Amino acid sequence: MLVAALWACTACPGDSGDTTVSGSDTDGATEPGPTSAAPTSVATDEPAPTSSTTGEPPDTTDGPTSNPTDGPDTTTDTATTTTTETAGTDPSTDSTTGGQATTVVVHLVPQPGVNGQQRVNFAVPLAPGVLADDTQIQVVHAGAEVATALRGLARHPDGSWRSVQIQVDLELAGETDLDVNLNTAPTAGTIDAVPVADTLVDDDNGPRVWAVLPAEWLTASRFAGPLDTETAAQGTPAQAWADKCDYDEWDHEAFLGVMGQADVWLYDRGTILYRGHARRGDLGTLRSAYLETTIYRNGLSGQGPDTEIGVPGKTGDAKYYYTQNMALHYLMTGDDRFRESAEDVAEAYDALWNPGYDGGDGFWTERHAGFGLLAYVWAMNVSDDQADQFRGLAEAAVTAYIDVQDSYPPGYDDPDARCFAHTDTAADEDFGFWGCSPWLSAILADGLDQFASDSEGAMADAARTSLVKLGRVVARDGLDADGKPFYWMGVGDGNGAVDDYDEHWGESAYVVALAYYHDGSSDPELKQTAEDLAQGLADFGEVPHMRSFNWQCRSAVATSWFLSQ
Repeated sequence: MLVAALWACTACPGDSGDTTVSGSDTDGATEPGPTSAAPTSVATDEPAPTSSTTGEPPDTTDGPTSNPTDGPDTTTDTATTTTTETAGTDPSTDSTTGGQATTVVVHLVPQPGVNGQQRVNFAVPLAPGVLADDTQIQVVHAGAEVATALRGLARHPDGSWRSVQIQVDLELAGETDLDVNLNTAPTAGTIDAVPVADTLVDDDNGPRVWAVLPAEWLTASRFAGPLDTETAAQGTPAQAWADKCDYDEWDHEAFLGVMGQADVWLYDRGTILYRGHARRGDLGTLRSAYLETTIYRNGLSGQGPDTEIGVPGKTGDAKYYYTQNMALHYLMTGDDRFRESAEDVAEAYDALWNPGYDGGDGFWTERHAGFGLLAYVWAMNVSDDQADQFRGLAEAAVTAYIDVQDSYPPGYDDPDARCFAHTDTAADEDFGFWGCSPWLSAILADGLDQFASDSEGAMADAARTSLVKLGRVVARDGLDADGKPFYWMGVGDGNGAVDDYDEHWGESAYVVALAYYHDGSSDPELKQTAEDLAQGLADFGEVPHMRSFNWQCRSAVATSWFLSQ
């Protein structure tokens, strides 16, 4: 165990239950698809994408709300600058274990009514190579160094720290800043750490003092995956995600109004909001991510393979089992309870999902495949004592998925452009032909990319090659004559089911952008296709309800990073 007793985990979920498998998508929350399931060729008379409404009205409780703890926008602007004490030090490019002296400014925002002496807890995510020694951190407040409790949380493959937890005692009378100097020997002494739970108002309201890090730092750390800031995307096709992903409209308050219905939990809201926070660096997204991930974890019961989720009516339904949200929360807070729960949910996913597919009509979708891989990889990334177990599960899943990609559909022999093809019946659909879902493939692509980032050697290379094949076939076979992505695409046969809605442009853009990047960022056709799809999102994209926000703002927000490399 990496964790010393003073940072010990508080009580983890306890009650066990059944692990009934419910893999089907036919749960009443299935995404609206083509109005006709019949296969259609890529016809030249397909109408251009037009604005449309979804098959269900927006939730009546959804809409902009004000957060009483959010203060005016200007209160967090000071957190958008990161300074370095050594010229040329960049946490996104420094690959030397240990790095050099680097400073990040952390903006503290006390909750209403919180003042006086406070224990402040937060964590600073780190890019690979930035920090090797978690004792070499100095914290300065108002020009004076303060005593600290310090702990590295998880390691990158190169052995450097993935994040570091920090606690300080401060006398607060309002918002203020801390300078966190990395790779700098502290001289002000230490304090005894306390459980993170002791630093909260309560689970419903979060920490007594919020700690807001700059978007530039969070994206450079890649703690939530490869991301650009919303500011960096301005003026590019990727600005579409900043325009369409309204984190204020679909925030925590909006979720509370509808959380009794299962579909709004889909696609891992905690991860969506933490990724939004990485891109924006504002208090609103941090608050929503923190509180919703807490809700998700507090709904868990049981341990290990017997872990059950608290999503209404979805016990045993694998597509609602998420670990990434809790892993990211751990990396942002150091709260061991979330690390342990991430491990539990990953074990439960293994009990619910078989990654193999035999070419028949047995249930198999890219969504389930992707969330399984993400579950194993993120549990592996933060685990203190089961990392080898989860790596084994991740590698077995990648091996199985590549076998699917290389084997199907029967008779298809293009070695360079391949998706994860399966029968439509295997996905509980009735399109009438073999194929794959370009938009659900984004979740599996997300998992493969993260696996490759946190792995080495032949397995990592195989995952990258798989992503190139996937993006190439989506760019070639996954669009109608007007460039709109199919909801369900055939493979090399001209078939494709047209989506009557405009809610899936971004996922196809992301998949193609991944192929462009992992192919060496040298294929202008792939880049142009990805940019055209991003422009389609900007011109025609709709986000009419919370579930639509969830899927469109989950993985595809990384598109701009891959296109800018």
